[in-house]
Amino acid sequence: MSTPSQRWRVAFVVGLLAAAVGLFFATCEPTEVVLPRGYVGAAARNPYLAAERMLDRMRMPTDSFADVGVLSSLPPVTSTLILPTERRSIPDRTSADLLDWVERGGHLVVVSWQLWDDPNRHPDPILDAVGVHQFMNKETDDDHGDTQQLQAPAPGGEKDGQDDDSGEPPLAEAEFPDRDEPLQLRFDQRFRLDVSDQVSDDDIILEAGDDAGSHLVTVRHGKGLLTALSDDYFMTQPPIGELDHAEMVYRLTRLGGHRAPVWIVYGDEFPSIWRLVLRNGWMVLASGVLLLALWLWSVVRREGPIAADPAPARRELMEHVRAAGRLQWQRGGAQALVQAVRAALFARMRERHPSFHTQTPREQVAQLEALSGLPAERIDDALGYRQDRDPARFAAKIAVLEKVRRSL
Repeated sequence: MSTPSQRWRVAFVVGLLAAAVGLFFATCEPTEVVLPRGYVGAAARNPYLAAERMLDRMRMPTDSFADVGVLSSLPPVTSTLILPTERRSIPDRTSADLLDWVERGGHLVVVSWQLWDDPNRHPDPILDAVGVHQFMNKETDDDHGDTQQLQAPAPGGEKDGQDDDSGEPPLAEAEFPDRDEPLQLRFDQRFRLDVSDQVSDDDIILEAGDDAGSHLVTVRHGKGLLTALSDDYFMTQPPIGELDHAEMVYRLTRLGGHRAPVWIVYGDEFPSIWRLVLRNGWMVLASGVLLLALWLWSVVRREGPIAADPAPARRELMEHVRAAGRLQWQRGGAQALVQAVRAALFARMRERHPSFHTQTPREQVAQLEALSGLPAERIDDALGYRQDRDPARFAAKIAVLEKVRRSL
């Protein structure tokens, strides 16, 4: 049994716990906290999904692709092709095809990812051909008195611009004849686009920039248009919902009368061999699968009852006799057959003429001649037959011996 002091200790602990629980519920209340999860699904994979769906709602059919393999077959020349990647995996032949597509009337939108004055730059087959180059703006650091250069932007991401006195980076403006006020856009202030002297002012269709320089330039190339961007920040999500970014994306796709379809190729990796086969060789693959299925069907074990054996055909006795004789002849047994017929003949003669076996061969032939009526030469020839290769002669000798035997 527990003592009174132990019971008091238990009661004290229980009361203390009850007071703590009551104090907790009296002083605390539940609160909901929203934690950002970021984009999931297609929005996480495709930073241009919002632009795609917006254009679809504006009755401009838009498709986005995660790999550059689709460029093997370009859209109609009345389309707009947005190519914001670094184009590292695009071969020179495809770049030449894109320029030819623009010359025939297409509208190509690309982002410049290389600095024109970088000694380690690689040639850009598209922008170099139209005379549009990118440079980096320099900012003087008053505290240190040196020049600070920033790194190139990341694809599809936000670029930190240089803030002004108000703490906000200056906005770029794009003017359109049907608007009283220019569109306001946000670009990375560290970079600008310059157009070479070989491009005339009449060939520049649209230009958007700020005090840092131009960030969007659209030039005429043949019958089509080529738009160069210093960055594509305004086309991605969520920035597309800020300022006039959404309207700028819509107007870009309508420049020069271009309406649809719109292609957005946002991936920079070349597709795997399996994706290429499924995309371009699916008919051959389907035929192979069908042939394999037919082959498996032809060799697989059949199911169901066992078919009954066909009824054996009836044959005459003489067919078996002829077959047995033919087999004996093929195995070299002609002499044995002659000896069997001769033995049967002599057995019948001994049965009916007991003195036959005591006679000489000439006397036996003479007696057989008298009994059968056949010439003695034929009987003697048949009795002395030796095997040869002539089936007709063999059959004649057997016929003579059999006729003699039956005449006894």
